[in-house]
Amino acid sequence: MRELHRIEGSGCGIGSITLSKVMVDHGSEPWPVRILGPHRAVLGTGMAIDERHVLTCAHVVGAAGGTEPLDGVPTWPVGVDLVGQPGAPTVSARVVPDCWVPPTEDGRGDVALLELAVPLAHGPFAPLRRVRPWGRRVLVQGFPETLEHGAYVRARLAGPSGAGRERVQMDSLATGPQIIQGFSGAAVVDELTGHVVGMVVSTYGDEAVAVGPAGGLSWMIPVEAILNHLPSLRDRVPGEPSIDLDFLVPDHSPVDLSVARRLVAFFDRQLPANVLVMVTVHPGSGTAAAVRRVAVHSSREFRPSTGPDDGPDDGPGAPPVGSIDLAVDAAGRSTGDITQRIADWAGVFDGTTTGPAAGPPPRALIINNIDEADEPEKLLSEVVLPLVDQAPARDLRMLLTFRGESVMLRLALLASRVASLQGTEAAARLAYQAVAPRVAGVPPVPDRATRLRVRLTALRAAIAGDAVDDTLADRLASTERATDRALREAESVRQRLVALHRSWSDLRGRLAGYLAMAVHHGFSEEPALSPIHRKAHKLLLDGPCDLVMAEAAVRRYSEAVVDRIEAERRGGDR
Repeated sequence: MRELHRIEGSGCGIGSITLSKVMVDHGSEPWPVRILGPHRAVLGTGMAIDERHVLTCAHVVGAAGGTEPLDGVPTWPVGVDLVGQPGAPTVSARVVPDCWVPPTEDGRGDVALLELAVPLAHGPFAPLRRVRPWGRRVLVQGFPETLEHGAYVRARLAGPSGAGRERVQMDSLATGPQIIQGFSGAAVVDELTGHVVGMVVSTYGDEAVAVGPAGGLSWMIPVEAILNHLPSLRDRVPGEPSIDLDFLVPDHSPVDLSVARRLVAFFDRQLPANVLVMVTVHPGSGTAAAVRRVAVHSSREFRPSTGPDDGPDDGPGAPPVGSIDLAVDAAGRSTGDITQRIADWAGVFDGTTTGPAAGPPPRALIINNIDEADEPEKLLSEVVLPLVDQAPARDLRMLLTFRGESVMLRLALLASRVASLQGTEAAARLAYQAVAPRVAGVPPVPDRATRLRVRLTALRAAIAGDAVDDTLADRLASTERATDRALREAESVRQRLVALHRSWSDLRGRLAGYLAMAVHHGFSEEPALSPIHRKAHKLLLDGPCDLVMAEAAVRRYSEAVVDRIEAERRGGDR
């Protein structure tokens, strides 16, 4: 049993937190099951979600039919072995007619809900939860053919994968067992909280994947995607979906397709921007409809299909599945509510952090109708700005919408970003001063903060002097875009300069390390080694160096030292 800490309060670097304890006892869960075919052959795994129903993969159930045609919902029964309840008898089960979703060629579906012939005596049942489907450590229990009592595998959620982007890649840890055939239908359990965050659907080596031998890779279908295929289960899954239900209101407003395409490019990382500010004017505008469409169509849970046998609607303004992590509507909500909403998604409230360093922020986020929040200024200062400050360094995508022009709120946001730009450029200049004397060809540091401060001052003066005209909104939007571009460029240059200095320092350390090895063995001044060291040392320390040439020289010296040590060892062995 492991003692954990649950965060009670807010996180993501915003607000305050306190700690309480959560206990997770893996291996004692009563809800894992094995799915059995004829002659009690183990076909796969599943999980009991209530006293009458088991969730598993469609291809697992299909395998029980042998040579029977699979043109529709399977009619044959399967056995359900309650491995989590020793001594319990095997129960017969059949597919619930409206809960059969066979796998598609592009990697979607593969879900089946079974109804037990006899209800289970007691729970608890699999605790399904909607969570961010990446960056989590998970535990999976499966039943490979050679292990009757099953095996546990630890893995890490890597991120969306496959043509349909519905599935999430899992990377098994380098040591220990791997997820192989026999794990299909298994619950993917968050290692810290015990929540079920998805279900194993295929492994690297399955016929469904059509690739080579097992290599530690597997795929899960996250809970949100399961709920898309089986919406009748939504009432059994606590918590909120990744998009607020306000985005799902019946919408008959015409979508501004140019705005929708721009948003798709933004969240698909084709548009070079981190923070996008939009004014929607009113709920029925084409811009507001485009924001709602993009949010809904990115959702694994609510993305519509064009028909029962078709894939997701990939028409204009339809972003890739999962390209938006979280969409929050701020209208009528408190700052604390929105803070908690973001922290819940990040994993702060479900025990995935153990201290003030809260879970990662969403990589792609919509905060809608900021100016209609209960306290817009507080929301901006306590939630929006801390997230915006992280956007360039972490390459986040944030769409911030305002119902009205909200000039004062946007000026406050712009002023903060211009100040961040000033700090980023200053940090880049320090990095330049450290690396330019040592490495040749380093990029220059851009200097745009001064000009943007002048533009910001002019905007403030226009408002203070009551010189507001029809061009003010355009000038403000133009300055917002220019500041975002400047921040991206300055941060990119800063990171490049830091990386170049790190590479130079690593080479210097490697050279010093191999020299120490040579000194230890007593041949650092030998004619065969000394000139090689001098050349590498000269390249690194006599003025700005070509890193490629310096790396080759250091590598040559390291190889020469290793060869000399090996030669001495072979001579000693004789």
